[in-house]
Amino acid sequence: MQFYPKIMDTYSDFKTLAAHETLKLDYRIRVQNLKSNITIAAIHGGSIEPKTSSIAEFIAGATYNYYCFEGIKERNNSDLHITSHRFDEPTALDLITSSEIVITVHACSERQPIVYIGGLCRGLASLIQDSLASLSIETGYRIKFSGTHPHNICNRGTRKQGVQLEFSRCLRDNPESLVTASKAIRIALDSFSGQSTLDLSV
Repeated sequence: MQFYPKIMDTYSDFKTLAAHETLKLDYRIRVQNLKSNITIAAIHGGSIEPKTSSIAEFIAGATYNYYCFEGIKERNNSDLHITSHRFDEPTALDLITSSEIVITVHACSERQPIVYIGGLCRGLASLIQDSLASLSIETGYRIKFSGTHPHNICNRGTRKQGVQLEFSRCLRDNPESLVTASKAIRIALDSFSGQSTLDLSV
């Protein structure tokens, strides 16, 4: 297991970010609100944590809500990173605080294919872990990035328990593995919510 040093954000909250960065020039916000009780969010999407937006959108499909805050600058998109327990963009909060369950999608720089699973909703986390394991995709848990802070955006739904997923760079760089992992997560989510499931074939 690899730990990473704490990253100091350029901006402590969205209000400060918005005072220095320009919507549709430096960042954009994409939302699908289907009035579902489940929302998939990539709060570090676009070029902040590459491919996390695509993963969130794929998992959501035409069934669940999704929210993507995306860096679209030519460079220095990491400046747009706001730590999960301080992320307070109003559109995100409106959608997430009206959802029962929130799953957030993040990236990490591990070289092996792995998905780290955190958050306070251990029942759904366990289903996701089992679904990924059935396809021989490794999962893990990072104590320092556990997603258990009560203000973590994944835990801000009405249930106050969500799931945080971190996809390794190796997994994100392999399109076939990424699609398979995303489908496995969708299978677990459908089972948890009582929705119909997807075909796992790729």
